[in-house]
Amino acid sequence: MPNDKPQALSFGNQLKYWRKVANQSQLDLALSCDTSSRHLSCVETERAHPSRHLLLRLCSALEIPLRVRNNILISAGYSPIYEETGLSEPEMAEARVVFEKILNLNNPYPAMLLDRNMDILMCNEGFDSFARFFVKDQSILEEGNWNLLYLLFDPRGMASNITNLESAYTTMTERAKRNLIVGSSDRLTAILDDIAQYRPAEDLSNKPNIAQLIMPLHLKKNDVELDLFTMSATMGVPLNLTLQELHLECGYAVNEAGEQALRKIYEKMAN
Repeated sequence: MPNDKPQALSFGNQLKYWRKVANQSQLDLALSCDTSSRHLSCVETERAHPSRHLLLRLCSALEIPLRVRNNILISAGYSPIYEETGLSEPEMAEARVVFEKILNLNNPYPAMLLDRNMDILMCNEGFDSFARFFVKDQSILEEGNWNLLYLLFDPRGMASNITNLESAYTTMTERAKRNLIVGSSDRLTAILDDIAQYRPAEDLSNKPNIAQLIMPLHLKKNDVELDLFTMSATMGVPLNLTLQELHLECGYAVNEAGEQALRKIYEKMAN
């Protein structure tokens, strides 16, 4: 990528960065936003100061994350317009109901709602059972807020039961690092620094194309073997910064044996 911290750039360079990410030429972007490529070039070099309306049109055309749009507006001297709202706030009540329904519909499969720091904001009984079965030390589940990176890679968590630990570590940490490209987070930076001490000996982070959008997770505990693939989903076209950055993470068995194992774990841990 052109810069691993685009949020630190000026508004013109941020637009240029995200235009390159979107693989759009100045001409294509200008035409889609009803402006000229010459004017767009002047905006990117900051020889011209764009209106707030043009900035928002450019951001929309490039599908720039809302957190970055706020940053671009601030860099250009405008007030941010996208709000960040805690999931527990009253205005998020309808969203919580929807998330709860989706999570419950996935039982007995493990499913959770993650924020940009990989903190688990909500989870279903399937994930609760899954976590309690595979963690090595139950004390990690008694520390209050759960974080997926710690549950997977802390030695007290699931790490000793994950048989493809190297690829899982690389995929999840690369995903977390991409969150930092959108916007800095002291908490996520601290978590990544902390779990670096648990990096598997054969970490594959320097090899190309290792991070996977659909992550396989292979686990084995005693006589229970479970092969999962995990899928991550986001809300479509949210106008709230918090909602855009939430991810629904679901795990599904890849074969019938895994289906049976998940159901047995769910029933065993529920009793």
